[in-house]
Amino acid sequence: CVLKDYERLYTPSEWSKRYNSEELQAHFLKFCEEVTEETRKTVKSELNVPYGPTERAKYDIYGVDLPKDAPIFIFIHGGYWQEFSKDLTGFSVPLFVKNKIKVITVGYDLCPNVRIGDIVAEIKTAVAQILKYAADSGSKYVSIAGHSAGAHLAACLLYDDDWINRMTKKGYFAILKEIILIGGIYNLKPITNISFAVALKLTDEEIEKFSISILDEAKGRRITNLKVIVVVGDCDSPTFIDESRKCAQKLISIVDNVEYLLLQDIDHFDIVEKLLDPNYHLAKLILKCLQPM
Repeated sequence: CVLKDYERLYTPSEWSKRYNSEELQAHFLKFCEEVTEETRKTVKSELNVPYGPTERAKYDIYGVDLPKDAPIFIFIHGGYWQEFSKDLTGFSVPLFVKNKIKVITVGYDLCPNVRIGDIVAEIKTAVAQILKYAADSGSKYVSIAGHSAGAHLAACLLYDDDWINRMTKKGYFAILKEIILIGGIYNLKPITNISFAVALKLTDEEIEKFSISILDEAKGRRITNLKVIVVVGDCDSPTFIDESRKCAQKLISIVDNVEYLLLQDIDHFDIVEKLLDPNYHLAKLILKCLQPM
């Protein structure tokens, strides 16, 4: 199908220099399947830990044979809130487990079976349960990364005062050191006109409540002792690059430590594929946070 110019801006696979759009999507899916299959064969894991009542409300823990108090890297997948799966995110595992970091990949229900608000609530429940697990295990360092729609879901954590207060009172928020927002989309309003976003069935109320770019930051809250990295590749869609820049500017008003990164010659997909590479700049940043010594 021929995309309208407007829809191209919301189709990151159209902007890569490596492949055409269909080839890139096929490549990424194959890459994810193969790496995850290999990872599950070679890394000791506990799969499908439930955090909610539904089939998809589960996460996988990799590196369960590491020291009990090992740092933890949480990865939230993308897919426009309506596709993809934790069972395709093995690329987030090998490098970190090799560096004695446990990796937890989070699954969640997808639209149109649920509303976007249900997914946001699921992620808060999952992360709360993982932070409890981390605290109970004696872990001192937790980092969360979200990719694409997963970046939006991770960013939503920062705008829920009640959730942050609950996590703080229990002593969990103190071990959350970093949130990395990778190639995210943060304003829901423009995507209501896009054919492949019909499944989201977004209402005006949902757009207002869950668009990071229009949320009110003037309540006077400050989030300290947490680093947020907003990162995007320069071969991603111009709209996604713009969204990331605006998101970083928005977050500066509530988070003390915000970094914006535009990675050269990186597209929407190899920005996470390269997490396998110890020399990759983003991988090094995550390792540095979780191994501060």
